[in-house]
Amino acid sequence: MVRIRYAHSEPLFWKARLEVVEAGNLEAARLLAEGAADLGFAPITLAAELGLPILPRLAIYSVGPIISARVFKGRGEGFCAVSETTVSALVLNRLLGIWFRRVEDPWAALEKCGGVLVVGDEALRMVDRGVPHLVDVGEVWQEKVGTPLFFAVLAARPGVEGLEEAVREMENSVAYFYENPTPVVEAVARRLGVSKKLVGEYFQRSRYMLNDSHVKYMEKEAEILDLPPLRFLTG
Repeated sequence: MVRIRYAHSEPLFWKARLEVVEAGNLEAARLLAEGAADLGFAPITLAAELGLPILPRLAIYSVGPIISARVFKGRGEGFCAVSETTVSALVLNRLLGIWFRRVEDPWAALEKCGGVLVVGDEALRMVDRGVPHLVDVGEVWQEKVGTPLFFAVLAARPGVEGLEEAVREMENSVAYFYENPTPVVEAVARRLGVSKKLVGEYFQRSRYMLNDSHVKYMEKEAEILDLPPLRFLTG
């Protein structure tokens, strides 16, 4: 299966006994669409656009401010966004009318742009280094929409063998994490070179487990973002 390589995936996999390939947002969706992976996480935007069947058991989402998806204050003009983001850029476009030009190096973009949308691990590093921000994507969504904001969903090839076992491994991993988050927090803080306090706060704001009501929230998000209808695996 494929996991998105950012820190937000760690609770899902740190205790899961699975054969995993790491990829960025765009690459993860491509691997699933091409059948190179049977199961994995992909941005909800690309899952909708590529028609990937969503298994509504696990997702990566937030309720309120999320820290790892922010527009940081730059010293130039206009707005830029890192190339790997699809969900956050579309959210800010639809809710605030912001258009972004794409950049590869977010740190260099701070000199050229007035605001730089950064997601994932690099956003955490910017927060840790005290770079001021203009907008937190999760906070804007909470204020204007009031439902969870889904960044990545779990997509699966219909009929894939071992699906239930794989999902159970990830659910158990998340449960282990909630029982004792310290080892994961410390490992992520070391890897990213940021404070344990920041990582701990970040994981407190991240969500993974779903129930039946979350399907309607995903569908509402797709409608607001003007995405194709989501496809869900049932049974």
